Amino acid sequence: MSHTGANSEFTFNPTNKVVGVIDNARDAKDALRDLRAAGFTTGEVELLAGKEAAREIDVSDEAQEILVHIFLPIQKVPAYYDAPVISRRVEQELLADHYFIGVTAKDQEARWRARDVLKSHSGHFINFYGRFAAEALEP
Repeated sequence: MSHTGANSEFTFNPTNKVVGVIDNARDAKDALRDLRAAGFTTGEVELLAGKEAAREIDVSDEAQEILVHIFLPIQKVPAYYDAPVISRRVEQELLADHYFIGVTAKDQEARWRARDVLKSHSGHFINFYGRFAAEALEP
């Protein structure tokens, strides 16, 4: 499992990704497994979690590494597309020790495939973030 360092800048970028929230570690780990089974490579899947939540999920037994970004409470979530409401929601979810899974989706079919996997593991707040706009895939 790869991590951003405790003093690193916030590096998770949702552009061209389907991003969804999963509330518990077991569902998050199962979603990561099923995303790979659905054809997404580990380079296309990222996990964003608060420090405590990152400790709860153990992806080290997976055959391939997942890029894990650790969010520290002293960091601020960037305002994606000047949308402070989204940034506040992201920050609240992370502080609640929930998991954000981002999946690079190169086309419409990949977006819906990623959305279906996330939703099947109790995913919510599932959105696709394009370069200039966001699309809600699941409230």
